[in-house]
Amino acid sequence: MWKIDSQWRAKLIAEIKRKSIHLTGLSVPICILLFGRVYTAILIAIALLAALILEAGRLKGMVNLPAVRDHEQEKVAGYIYYILGSLLTVVLFQPMIAVASMLMLSLGDAMSGLAGSVLENSNVRGRNERWRVKPMPIVACMFLTCLAIGFLSSSITGLSFPVYLAGAIGATVADSVALVFYNRNLDDNLTIPLFAGALMSAAMLVG
Repeated sequence: MWKIDSQWRAKLIAEIKRKSIHLTGLSVPICILLFGRVYTAILIAIALLAALILEAGRLKGMVNLPAVRDHEQEKVAGYIYYILGSLLTVVLFQPMIAVASMLMLSLGDAMSGLAGSVLENSNVRGRNERWRVKPMPIVACMFLTCLAIGFLSSSITGLSFPVYLAGAIGATVADSVALVFYNRNLDDNLTIPLFAGALMSAAMLVG
């Protein structure tokens, strides 16, 4: 059985604060729709450069960022992977797939994080254990949120059900499973949009 975390109230409040920053990623699909792929990629590249400078200062103890998780204090924080994942998503995939992928990262991961703050054993990336999976309610929350995102955004993206279904599956796997590469957990801020975009691209080719 799944257990409610004894400190769920404090963790939920902290997660809401973190995910409010996370939602700034909605600027990426908006920029794609308003300015196109090239200008969006340039803007993200500039943001990544600025973030890398900020992160270098943080790792040297010169900058304090309160939204950084405890297990990220001495390594590159998730927001760097978020921006990098955004840039790769915009560059690698066609615009409407990039839009859907970034929505799944921004909104889907936010809902998963909020659900995970309530349940025990939701942090599958805190230890280098291969193939750890989040509790099933969090997996279901992520999948259903991403599926709803695909459906609600389809009037804009024009993506068919099989395509955004594939994206929801890819985003859910990236969010829910601890993927270890060279003894390091892959950050889901990087893998969610890339897995979603790759599976949607494949589904579009098959269809």
